[in-house]
Amino acid sequence: MRIFLALALSGLSLASLQADEPKPNWLVCPPKGVLPVGPDFYPGKFLGEVVGLTDETITIKPGGDLRIGSISFHPDGTIKEKRLYIQDNTKSPKLFVFSDELHWYNGTRGIPPRGGVSSHDRMHKISDVRTGDIVFITCSPGPGFELCVDILIMRRFGGQVPLTIGDDKRPAKERGATMLNAEQAREEMLIATFRRLRVLAR
Repeated sequence: MRIFLALALSGLSLASLQADEPKPNWLVCPPKGVLPVGPDFYPGKFLGEVVGLTDETITIKPGGDLRIGSISFHPDGTIKEKRLYIQDNTKSPKLFVFSDELHWYNGTRGIPPRGGVSSHDRMHKISDVRTGDIVFITCSPGPGFELCVDILIMRRFGGQVPLTIGDDKRPAKERGATMLNAEQAREEMLIATFRRLRVLAR
């Protein structure tokens, strides 16, 4: 039996997304005791910068630090093996087609998709997204393409992350957008301080 662990977005920051230096190849130097996932593993998640946007599609350049871990167990409950997926940020931008459900939430499709609509609470609508945003999406394979089924805008450089679905019904301090924008402000302050120190050190 294999159990997928909670998705970890460790190291997701303006600094890591803007870094010029390539990260070490995990496949060459894997963490001790952890194996890479197999070639048939489908992560179902994608993280990076929006570089293309149409009414029907979103194109994302991979970036940040996206990791998905899984553990398989022996019948007696002891751990058999640990595996880890790390998104390869050296790959080319990837195009995703917006799902019918996302279009329905966005108001660009009038009829709910067959089978109903799942909750997109604390996620963003298609119309919220802008080129240059850092987004975290849920995706699924389709016939000849991949679907984008959920969108969360993590960062918007030089701007504010818009309210997520349901934020307008929450107190300001409990809104998803409030937390994301607070994190961005802290990171921007740290980067500005770091740059000033580098200038002074020269």
